Amino acid sequence: MSGCGARCGAAVAAGVALGLALLSGCASPGPPQPPSLKLPEIVTGLTANRVGDAVRLHWTTPSRTTDKLLIAGPIEADICRENLAAAPATAVKGGQSAAPGARENAVTAPCSPVVLRKRVTPGASEAVDALPAELTAAPARLLAYRVQLRNASGRTAGASQSVFAASGPAPQAVQELRGKATKAGVVLEWRAEAGEAEAIEVDRSLLQPPTATAAATSTTTTAGSGAERKGGLLTAAREPPEAQFRVGNSGSRATDPGGTIDRTALIGHSYRYTAQRVRSVELDGLRLEVRSVPSVEVMVAVRDVFPPEAPAGLAAVPGFAGESSAGQSAAQTGEQAAPQIQRPAIDLSWEPDLEPRIAGYCVYRRDLDGDAPSVWLRLNADPVPVAAYRDLIVVAGHRYSYRVTAVDVTGNESASSDEAVETAPVP
Repeated sequence: MSGCGARCGAAVAAGVALGLALLSGCASPGPPQPPSLKLPEIVTGLTANRVGDAVRLHWTTPSRTTDKLLIAGPIEADICRENLAAAPATAVKGGQSAAPGARENAVTAPCSPVVLRKRVTPGASEAVDALPAELTAAPARLLAYRVQLRNASGRTAGASQSVFAASGPAPQAVQELRGKATKAGVVLEWRAEAGEAEAIEVDRSLLQPPTATAAATSTTTTAGSGAERKGGLLTAAREPPEAQFRVGNSGSRATDPGGTIDRTALIGHSYRYTAQRVRSVELDGLRLEVRSVPSVEVMVAVRDVFPPEAPAGLAAVPGFAGESSAGQSAAQTGEQAAPQIQRPAIDLSWEPDLEPRIAGYCVYRRDLDGDAPSVWLRLNADPVPVAAYRDLIVVAGHRYSYRVTAVDVTGNESASSDEAVETAPVP
């Protein structure tokens, strides 16, 4: 038994030694990692816009947790609103704030009170805070908004930075908005309001690309302009789908203009317009905007139906046509020239039309000494490309009256110019 015990003891010792040798070759796993709390990342890019009696908030909901893991499960957003001014705030003068330190406190304060909670998903998110009656009445006060995200367990990594909006009454909505296409652009009109004027912001959306007819014409690029000229018609192949512009400004001396002209509207396009009144206020050193609700939508199609301007400066000068062919041939050979045939003619000229869509001009004439002195005849089948014309089909001694029109690339013809009267010369 003693021999067996010795052998068993040696085997056990060898096994222990082998185990220690194996363990010495492995790295230590280190301290255990805590489990992930699956907290959504803190919201960034939060914006707030006061429109009517509500504040519209926009942000991007993250797709990952603070541990950089993809978010799994539902996410709830808490929207917090704080009224920073216990007393009415006044306008800033000389850079001094009426409520110093309010914004700094809003950044560090907890996200409360929660005025709205909604389910959100990663990506673009929005919320609308309908203000209570006490916040839509004067005077204007500074409001701070923050958003915090909660996971399925109700846990949060914290609230976003604060963004700010103004309380108080909103401007009156733009009423009776209407629009029509004219040669100068799209004319927009609305009912003007008495009293202190506020800026009017017009939003324009492109509804329809250039017509197929315009797209089929030849295209040349205007150097450095980014625009394209198609058959003389200025278009904008790169026109943005959305555009904004403002009319007027705030101030006690300003008046509501009641309308404006969108001179950037392009022929062949259709647009949708809305308008809002915009009031600027200053609270705690911040300049904020309070907007009315948008007006009704107005649709305007800009079609190429507007004729060019009538040509001006028409003048008529009598004269004769050039040498006969026989005379030209004799001059070239040095032989004695044949008698020159003098053909009466009347030369016309006028001021060129500088509009970019002009294709040419049409010339009309009536014979005042003929059988039908009141009848106008068109002399040219195709538009004359230059601002001049020679009438060779005249009768010596007859008086003629002329007028010209301009024609654009789509065939729209202008009104007639003033008349010019001249007598064909007698050889």
